Amino acid sequence: DMTVLVIAADDGVMPQTIEHFQIMDLLGVRHGIVALTKIDLVSPERTCEVTEAIRAFLAGTFMENAPICPVSSETGDGFLEFYDVLVNTAKGIVREKHAGVFRMPVERVFVQKGFGLVLTGIPVAGTTSVGEEVELVPGGNTGKVRAIQCFFRDTTEGKAGQCLALNIPDFTKEPPERGQVLCPPGYLKPAACFHVRLQAVSPLEKPLRNAESVKLHTGTCEAPGKLYLLEDNTLEKGRSALATVITSHFVAAAVGDRFILRRPSPVETVAGGEVLVVTYESARPRKKVVLDQLTGYLTFMDGVDPMTDEGVGRRVEYILRTQQPAGATLSRLAQSVLWPPESLKLHLEHLIHSGHVLALGPDSFIHRQQYEVRLAEVEGRIQEAAAGGATFSLTVGELRKGLDWPLALWSQIQRDLEGSGKVAVRGSKVVLRVAISTLSESDRGLLRCILDTYENTGFQSPRPDELPERLGAPLGQIERLLDFLYNEGTLVRLTKNVALSYNALRQAQQLVIHIIQEKGSLDSADFKIVIGSTRKYALAILDYLDSKRITLRIGNIRKLRADYKQNLL
Repeated sequence: DMTVLVIAADDGVMPQTIEHFQIMDLLGVRHGIVALTKIDLVSPERTCEVTEAIRAFLAGTFMENAPICPVSSETGDGFLEFYDVLVNTAKGIVREKHAGVFRMPVERVFVQKGFGLVLTGIPVAGTTSVGEEVELVPGGNTGKVRAIQCFFRDTTEGKAGQCLALNIPDFTKEPPERGQVLCPPGYLKPAACFHVRLQAVSPLEKPLRNAESVKLHTGTCEAPGKLYLLEDNTLEKGRSALATVITSHFVAAAVGDRFILRRPSPVETVAGGEVLVVTYESARPRKKVVLDQLTGYLTFMDGVDPMTDEGVGRRVEYILRTQQPAGATLSRLAQSVLWPPESLKLHLEHLIHSGHVLALGPDSFIHRQQYEVRLAEVEGRIQEAAAGGATFSLTVGELRKGLDWPLALWSQIQRDLEGSGKVAVRGSKVVLRVAISTLSESDRGLLRCILDTYENTGFQSPRPDELPERLGAPLGQIERLLDFLYNEGTLVRLTKNVALSYNALRQAQQLVIHIIQEKGSLDSADFKIVIGSTRKYALAILDYLDSKRITLRIGNIRKLRADYKQNLL
C-alpha cells in the first residue's frame, strides 16, 4: 500500500536508492514517505542539501509531494515526528484491492517444536481462518490451518496485508518452499506463460531485446525465463510494451499480479508491470492472436484495475464474452477471477440487471451477445432443415449434433424457440413449426384435407395407409405431412393402423372418465358401443389411456388410476 524510502543523510541518493524506488513504482505503489536517516552524522546544512536533492529526485513521480522526515536512530531526533507522519499517511490510504480469495506467497518455512511446520508471509488478498483447508501452488499439496499468529500474537483469522505465521502440520512430509503460494484448493493454477504489459525503467543503458533471458520476480517467486516482445524487436528505456514471459518452471501468478524483470548478468532491474492474461495450455499461442487478445482486453477494461471491486465485475463480463461462449457456472467464474462465489453473485446480479449477462439458471450464466449467437446458430439449423418442407421434425440429438453445450444453455434456447412459436418439443422430437411457412400451396391444401378427414371421421377414421387413395396424393407426400401432424400433436397415432384427431381422443378420454366415475369401472366390450365404432378402435383408445397412466387394466375391466388427473391429455 505504501513505501518508506530510506535515504542516509551522509550518502544521499545512491544507485541502490534509485533501483529500490523503481521497483516500488513498477509494483504499483502509489503512496510513500521518505526517512532521511543518520542526520546525527552530518551538519544541518548537509541535511538541507540532501533534502533538496531528494525532492529533485522525486519530482514528477508518485512521491513528488511525499513528506521527508529527518531522523536519527542514534539520538532519537525526529523519531516522534516520523512516527506521526507514518501513521497519518497509512490511515489516509483507501485500500481498494486485497479482496478476493486468500492468497499468501510463502516467505519462510520452518519447524516449530511442539507445533510442526510453520509458513510465514503477507497475504496479497483474502482471508483465512483456523480450520480452513489450503493448497500449495505449484505442487497441489493440501492441508488444514491448525493455528495462526499475526504480528506474533495468536489469532483465529488472518487477512491480506498482515504479517502471518500459519501452522500447517500436514505439509511436513513435503516441506513447502519460498515462492509457492497458499490459497483455497482449486482456485489458483500454476502456469509458465504470462502475457503482460511491460514498462522499462528510465536509466536503461541497453534496450531490452526480443527473446532476451530475464528473471521474473512476482510475490516471493524468482523464475528464470525468456521475454518475447509482441510489438517491436526492442524496448527502449522508459517505454511500455505488450509482451509474453515464458518461465522455465511453473509459477503461481494470476491476472492483475505485479512483477519485476531483472537481467541475470549483469544483475539489474530492467522492467516491471502487470499480468494481463495467463495461458495454462502447453502450446504457446501465436503472436498475432496474443496481441489481438491483449489489445481487446485493455480496451474492454478501459484502465480499471482488475483487482478492485469494479475490475472484478468487468473481468467476469470479459470472460463470459470472450472465453466462455457457451456460458459458465458460478464456481468456474469464481475460480477464473479468484473471487469468493457468494461475493461474485453481487457482480453477476448487476450484469444481469444491466442486460449484459443472462442467467441460464441459479448456477449458470452466459453473456447476452454470446447467447444471441448460439440461439441464431440453432435457428439456422432449424431453417435449413425446414427449407422447402423437406422435414417437419428433428430428433433432439440431430438438432444438438456437434454442439457440446451445457444442458442449461439448451434448456434456455428450447424455451425461447418454443416461446417464439418456431418449434414445439414433443419428448425426443423437435417439431419445426417454421417449416409450415415454407410449404407449397399444394402441400398446404393436402395438410388441411388430412386434418379435416380425421376431424370429420371421429372414431371411424381411416387407416393412414388408406389416405393416398382416398385423397389422391403420393404416399411419400402423405407420410411427410402425417409425420408433422403427429409430432405437432394435432393427430395422435394409437397403433400402426389407428390414428385419431387430438380432439376425438380428448372426447374419448372424457367418456371413459365419466363412465368409470358413474359405474366404478369400464368394460372394453361396452366401450365400442359407447363410441359407435369397432373393437379395434375401442381397444386402441383404452390401451393408449393405459400407457398414459390415466386408466388401469384389470382383465377386460378399466379403472381410473389414483393420480390420473395429473396425466390427462
